[in-house]
Amino acid sequence: MSKGSVVVAFGRRAWSMLAPEEVPAKLADFQEMRGYAGTRVPSTQSDVFFWIQSDRIDFATDSALVIDSALASVGRRLLEERGFMYHKSRDLTGFEDGTANPKGTRRLDAALIPEGEVGAGGSYALGQTWVHDLAKFAALPVAEQERVIGRTKADSIELGGDAMPRDSHVSRTDVELHGVAQKIWRRSAPFGGAGRHGLFFLAFACDPGRFDIQLRRMYGLAEDGLHDRLTEFSVPVSASYWFVPSEQALARALGTP
Repeated sequence: MSKGSVVVAFGRRAWSMLAPEEVPAKLADFQEMRGYAGTRVPSTQSDVFFWIQSDRIDFATDSALVIDSALASVGRRLLEERGFMYHKSRDLTGFEDGTANPKGTRRLDAALIPEGEVGAGGSYALGQTWVHDLAKFAALPVAEQERVIGRTKADSIELGGDAMPRDSHVSRTDVELHGVAQKIWRRSAPFGGAGRHGLFFLAFACDPGRFDIQLRRMYGLAEDGLHDRLTEFSVPVSASYWFVPSEQALARALGTP
Protein backbone atom coordinates (compact mmCIF):
# COMPACT_ATOMS: atom_id res chain seq x y z
CA MET A 1 0.00 0.00 0.00
CA SER A 2 1.41 3.39 -1.01
CA LYS A 3 2.04 5.99 1.65
CA GLY A 4 1.01 8.62 -0.89
CA SER A 5 2.62 11.70 -2.36
CA VAL A 6 3.10 15.40 -1.73
CA VAL A 7 2.85 18.11 -4.39
CA VAL A 8 4.16 21.59 -3.60
CA ALA A 9 2.92 24.77 -5.28
CA PHE A 10 3.97 28.38 -4.93
CA GLY A 11 2.37 31.80 -5.08
CA ARG A 12 4.15 34.39 -7.20
CA ARG A 13 6.01 35.99 -4.28
CA ALA A 14 7.45 32.75 -2.93
CA TRP A 15 8.47 31.34 -6.33
CA SER A 16 10.04 34.62 -7.45
CA MET A 17 12.24 34.51 -4.32
CA LEU A 18 13.38 30.96 -5.09
CA ALA A 19 13.74 31.10 -8.88
CA PRO A 20 13.14 34.59 -10.29
CA GLU A 21 14.28 33.59 -13.77
CA GLU A 22 11.69 30.80 -13.90
CA VAL A 23 8.55 32.71 -12.91
CA PRO A 24 5.88 32.17 -15.61
CA ALA A 25 4.70 35.47 -17.09
CA LYS A 26 1.03 34.78 -16.33
CA LEU A 27 1.51 33.85 -12.67
CA ALA A 28 -0.28 36.39 -10.49
CA ASP A 29 -2.05 36.60 -7.15
CA PHE A 30 -5.74 35.82 -7.16
CA GLN A 31 -7.76 39.04 -7.23
CA GLU A 32 -11.12 39.32 -5.49
CA MET A 33 -14.02 39.01 -7.89
CA ARG A 34 -17.39 40.69 -7.35
CA GLY A 35 -20.34 39.19 -9.16
CA TYR A 36 -24.10 39.32 -9.48
CA ALA A 37 -26.32 40.55 -6.62
CA GLY A 38 -23.39 41.39 -4.34
CA THR A 39 -21.75 37.96 -4.52
CA ARG A 40 -17.98 37.78 -4.28
CA VAL A 41 -15.09 35.40 -4.68
CA PRO A 42 -12.57 36.45 -2.00
CA SER A 43 -8.82 36.41 -2.42
CA THR A 44 -6.93 34.56 0.31
CA GLN A 45 -3.68 34.43 -1.62
CA SER A 46 -0.77 32.94 0.29
CA ASP A 47 2.72 31.75 -0.59
CA VAL A 48 3.08 27.97 -0.43
CA PHE A 49 0.55 25.18 -0.84
CA PHE A 50 1.00 21.48 -0.12
CA TRP A 51 -1.33 18.89 -1.59
CA ILE A 52 -0.97 15.59 0.27
CA GLN A 53 -2.50 12.45 -1.21
CA SER A 54 -2.76 9.08 0.46
CA ASP A 55 -5.24 6.25 0.79
CA ARG A 56 -4.55 6.25 4.55
CA ILE A 57 -5.27 9.17 6.83
CA ASP A 58 -2.41 8.27 9.19
CA PHE A 59 0.16 8.58 6.40
CA ALA A 60 -1.35 11.88 5.25
CA THR A 61 -1.32 13.19 8.82
CA ASP A 62 2.32 12.19 9.29
CA SER A 63 3.26 14.20 6.19
CA ALA A 64 1.22 17.20 7.31
CA LEU A 65 2.88 17.21 10.74
CA VAL A 66 6.38 17.03 9.26
CA ILE A 67 5.66 19.91 6.84
CA ASP A 68 4.02 22.01 9.54
CA SER A 69 6.97 21.55 11.89
CA ALA A 70 9.54 22.30 9.18
CA LEU A 71 7.88 25.60 8.23
CA ALA A 72 6.79 26.78 11.69
CA SER A 73 9.75 29.15 12.07
CA VAL A 74 9.27 30.89 8.71
CA GLY A 75 5.55 30.93 8.09
CA ARG A 76 2.03 30.65 9.44
CA ARG A 77 -0.51 28.04 8.44
CA LEU A 78 -3.57 29.81 7.01
CA LEU A 79 -5.68 26.95 5.71
CA GLU A 80 -6.00 23.24 6.33
CA GLU A 81 -8.71 21.07 4.80
CA ARG A 82 -8.94 17.30 5.02
CA GLY A 83 -10.55 15.95 1.88
CA PHE A 84 -11.92 12.47 1.31
CA MET A 85 -13.44 10.22 -1.32
CA TYR A 86 -17.23 10.33 -1.17
CA HIS A 87 -19.28 7.53 -2.77
CA LYS A 88 -17.01 6.88 -5.75
CA SER A 89 -15.97 10.43 -6.66
CA ARG A 90 -19.21 12.23 -5.86
CA ASP A 91 -19.60 15.68 -4.38
CA LEU A 92 -21.60 16.00 -1.16
CA THR A 93 -24.53 17.18 -3.29
CA GLY A 94 -24.68 13.60 -4.60
CA PHE A 95 -23.51 14.45 -8.12
CA GLU A 96 -20.42 12.89 -9.65
CA ASP A 97 -17.50 15.33 -9.67
CA GLY A 98 -14.97 15.72 -12.48
CA THR A 99 -17.00 13.90 -15.11
CA ALA A 100 -15.81 16.25 -17.86
CA ASN A 101 -12.11 15.96 -17.03
CA PRO A 102 -10.04 15.48 -20.19
CA LYS A 103 -8.72 11.96 -20.63
CA GLY A 104 -5.40 10.51 -21.73
CA THR A 105 -2.90 12.92 -23.27
CA ARG A 106 -5.60 15.60 -23.48
CA ARG A 107 -5.32 16.08 -19.72
CA LEU A 108 -1.63 16.92 -20.16
CA ASP A 109 -2.48 19.45 -22.87
CA ALA A 110 -5.05 21.03 -20.56
CA ALA A 111 -2.93 21.04 -17.41
CA LEU A 112 0.73 21.59 -18.38
CA ILE A 113 2.45 24.77 -19.52
CA PRO A 114 3.63 24.00 -23.08
CA GLU A 115 7.22 23.76 -24.25
CA GLY A 116 8.73 27.07 -25.25
CA GLU A 117 7.15 29.00 -22.38
CA VAL A 118 8.75 29.82 -19.03
CA GLY A 119 7.59 27.16 -16.59
CA ALA A 120 7.18 24.49 -19.26
CA GLY A 121 6.23 21.14 -17.77
CA GLY A 122 4.75 22.84 -14.73
CA SER A 123 1.18 23.96 -14.22
CA TYR A 124 -0.94 26.85 -13.06
CA ALA A 125 -3.33 25.85 -10.27
CA LEU A 126 -6.39 27.29 -8.57
CA GLY A 127 -7.34 26.28 -5.05
CA GLN A 128 -10.71 27.28 -3.58
CA THR A 129 -12.74 26.29 -0.54
CA TRP A 130 -16.45 26.14 -1.35
CA VAL A 131 -18.92 25.79 1.54
CA HIS A 132 -22.20 24.11 0.59
CA ASP A 133 -25.72 24.78 1.84
CA LEU A 134 -26.76 21.16 1.49
CA ALA A 135 -30.15 21.64 3.17
CA LYS A 136 -31.09 24.32 0.65
CA PHE A 137 -29.94 22.18 -2.27
CA ALA A 138 -31.62 19.03 -0.97
CA ALA A 139 -34.93 20.91 -0.71
CA LEU A 140 -35.05 21.02 -4.52
CA PRO A 141 -36.69 18.14 -6.38
CA VAL A 142 -34.09 15.90 -8.01
CA ALA A 143 -35.15 17.05 -11.49
CA GLU A 144 -34.45 20.67 -10.48
CA GLN A 145 -31.11 19.70 -8.90
CA GLU A 146 -30.20 18.18 -12.26
CA ARG A 147 -31.08 21.44 -14.00
CA VAL A 148 -28.80 23.33 -11.59
CA ILE A 149 -25.88 21.00 -12.33
CA GLY A 150 -26.62 20.14 -15.96
CA ARG A 151 -26.32 16.39 -15.51
CA THR A 152 -28.46 13.54 -14.26
CA LYS A 153 -27.85 12.66 -10.64
CA ALA A 154 -27.89 8.88 -10.80
CA ASP A 155 -25.65 8.24 -13.79
CA SER A 156 -24.03 11.64 -14.57
CA ILE A 157 -25.33 11.94 -18.12
CA GLU A 158 -25.14 15.48 -19.48
CA LEU A 159 -28.51 17.02 -20.28
CA GLY A 160 -29.04 17.58 -23.97
CA GLY A 161 -30.75 20.09 -26.23
CA ASP A 162 -33.44 22.27 -24.69
CA ALA A 163 -33.21 20.27 -21.45
CA MET A 164 -29.84 21.91 -20.70
CA PRO A 165 -30.37 25.29 -19.00
CA ARG A 166 -28.03 28.09 -20.04
CA ASP A 167 -27.40 28.88 -16.37
CA SER A 168 -26.50 25.32 -15.31
CA HIS A 169 -23.05 24.62 -13.89
CA VAL A 170 -22.12 22.62 -16.98
CA SER A 171 -23.22 25.38 -19.35
CA ARG A 172 -21.32 28.09 -17.49
CA THR A 173 -18.04 26.15 -17.23
CA ASP A 174 -17.97 24.45 -20.64
CA VAL A 175 -16.30 27.27 -22.58
CA GLU A 176 -14.64 27.80 -25.95
CA LEU A 177 -12.47 30.81 -26.78
CA HIS A 178 -11.58 31.44 -30.42
CA GLY A 179 -12.59 27.85 -31.16
CA VAL A 180 -10.40 26.35 -28.41
CA ALA A 181 -12.07 24.48 -25.54
CA GLN A 182 -10.91 26.01 -22.24
CA LYS A 183 -10.39 22.68 -20.52
CA ILE A 184 -8.84 22.32 -17.06
CA TRP A 185 -7.96 19.21 -15.05
CA ARG A 186 -9.81 18.96 -11.75
CA ARG A 187 -8.65 17.10 -8.64
CA SER A 188 -11.22 18.38 -6.13
CA ALA A 189 -12.28 16.68 -2.91
CA PRO A 190 -15.22 16.95 -0.51
CA PHE A 191 -14.33 18.07 3.02
CA GLY A 192 -15.94 18.62 6.41
CA GLY A 193 -18.53 16.89 8.55
CA ALA A 194 -22.08 17.38 9.76
CA GLY A 195 -21.57 21.09 10.42
CA ARG A 196 -19.33 22.90 7.93
CA HIS A 197 -18.83 21.02 4.69
CA GLY A 198 -18.26 21.54 0.99
CA LEU A 199 -15.74 21.03 -1.78
CA PHE A 200 -12.08 21.94 -1.91
CA PHE A 201 -11.76 22.81 -5.57
CA LEU A 202 -8.31 22.12 -6.94
CA ALA A 203 -7.64 22.39 -10.66
CA PHE A 204 -4.67 22.67 -13.00
CA ALA A 205 -4.37 24.50 -16.32
CA CYS A 206 -1.87 25.42 -19.01
CA ASP A 207 -3.06 29.03 -18.78
CA PRO A 208 -4.63 30.76 -15.73
CA GLY A 209 -6.96 32.63 -18.09
CA ARG A 210 -8.98 29.42 -18.27
CA PHE A 211 -9.84 29.72 -14.58
CA ASP A 212 -10.70 33.38 -14.94
CA ILE A 213 -13.10 32.93 -17.83
CA GLN A 214 -14.95 30.13 -16.04
CA LEU A 215 -15.31 32.13 -12.82
CA ARG A 216 -16.49 35.20 -14.69
CA ARG A 217 -19.16 33.14 -16.42
CA MET A 218 -20.17 31.59 -13.11
CA TYR A 219 -20.61 34.99 -11.45
CA GLY A 220 -22.54 36.85 -14.15
CA LEU A 221 -19.57 38.83 -15.45
CA ALA A 222 -19.68 37.56 -19.03
CA GLU A 223 -21.45 39.43 -21.81
CA ASP A 224 -24.67 37.40 -21.49
CA GLY A 225 -25.02 38.39 -17.81
CA LEU A 226 -26.07 34.88 -16.76
CA HIS A 227 -24.71 33.29 -13.59
CA ASP A 228 -24.16 29.71 -12.52
CA ARG A 229 -27.10 28.57 -10.37
CA LEU A 230 -24.76 26.37 -8.36
CA THR A 231 -23.39 29.55 -6.77
CA GLU A 232 -26.79 29.99 -5.12
CA PHE A 233 -26.07 26.88 -3.04
CA SER A 234 -22.29 27.00 -2.56
CA VAL A 235 -20.11 29.93 -1.49
CA PRO A 236 -16.33 30.29 -2.02
CA VAL A 237 -14.50 31.34 1.15
CA SER A 238 -10.92 31.05 -0.12
CA ALA A 239 -9.11 31.39 -3.44
CA SER A 240 -5.44 31.36 -4.42
CA TYR A 241 -3.50 30.97 -7.65
CA TRP A 242 -0.43 28.74 -7.63
CA PHE A 243 2.43 27.62 -9.81
CA VAL A 244 3.31 23.93 -9.61
CA PRO A 245 6.86 23.62 -10.97
CA SER A 246 8.15 20.55 -12.74
CA GLU A 247 10.36 18.26 -10.66
CA GLN A 248 13.39 19.56 -12.54
CA ALA A 249 12.51 23.22 -11.95
CA LEU A 250 11.87 22.57 -8.25
CA ALA A 251 15.22 20.78 -7.90
CA ARG A 252 17.02 23.71 -9.55
CA ALA A 253 15.30 26.23 -7.29
CA LEU A 254 16.19 24.27 -4.15
CA GLY A 255 19.73 23.55 -5.33
CA THR A 256 19.28 19.80 -5.13
CA PRO A 257 20.58 17.22 -7.62
